[in-house]
Amino acid sequence: MAFTGALNFSGGTDGPNTGVPTLISDARRVFGKYPLRDAQDTLLSGRGFLLADSPSRVLDWSDAKEVMDKHYDEARLLAQTLLPDFEIWPISSHTFRNESITEHHWIDGIQYGPCVEFVHNDYADTLSSDNKSVEKTFAEIMGMPTDKRVIGINIWRSVSNDPLERLPLAVCDRTSIDPNDLKYSLNTEAPKPFNAHSCVPNAGQRWYYYSQQTRDEALVFTTYDSHPDDAELFRPTLHTAVAKPGSENLTLRESIEVRFFGFIDLDR
Repeated sequence: MAFTGALNFSGGTDGPNTGVPTLISDARRVFGKYPLRDAQDTLLSGRGFLLADSPSRVLDWSDAKEVMDKHYDEARLLAQTLLPDFEIWPISSHTFRNESITEHHWIDGIQYGPCVEFVHNDYADTLSSDNKSVEKTFAEIMGMPTDKRVIGINIWRSVSNDPLERLPLAVCDRTSIDPNDLKYSLNTEAPKPFNAHSCVPNAGQRWYYYSQQTRDEALVFTTYDSHPDDAELFRPTLHTAVAKPGSENLTLRESIEVRFFGFIDLDR
């Protein structure tokens, strides 16, 4: 069911533009679930997100070791199924979020954090002074291969026992984003500082969430592309947690996300 959410965007010199009323359509009704097959067009040239069936052997999602031992391979297999032309590299960390965590922190290589209620995307290139061309790619900054196309994929799931109602993840159809609305800012807390995206509001943006997302479903969305098919500059799948009206007394949100990078030769 669609609802109007209050989204927090980047702003101008006066600071962030917060509490912007925004229509959040139900992607489950609009797009349904994506079959487990090649989704490269959807993720890289299309809207940039999908929902897939993804049952897991994990029983206790708060147990970091169990998540590492079981979920990493499960999620990588899902990413490889959806992006069959790319080599998906293994991962060594994940992010666990719930509503009781107030600050981002790391324990034994695992990130813990609050539900982020701000429109953003994790990875962005460094642009020229006029913001028209790429000066240095995120992949280059991070020491990834520069002779390959590099993509980033986030696999996000609710891990509470009940279907998700509180603070679902809203995602923006990347094809509805005006590149001139994107903002680039340095993540200075990263071991190798790199840019991230934020954005100003625009009535042309199309925002979605998946109603009643269960722990056996995965929301997959694109966070980076070094050589996008549809433009010189990458338009990301912007995302944010959003408070859903009427959910105040329902089950608290818990979520897990894993971030993969995939690689393919540039001449393919």
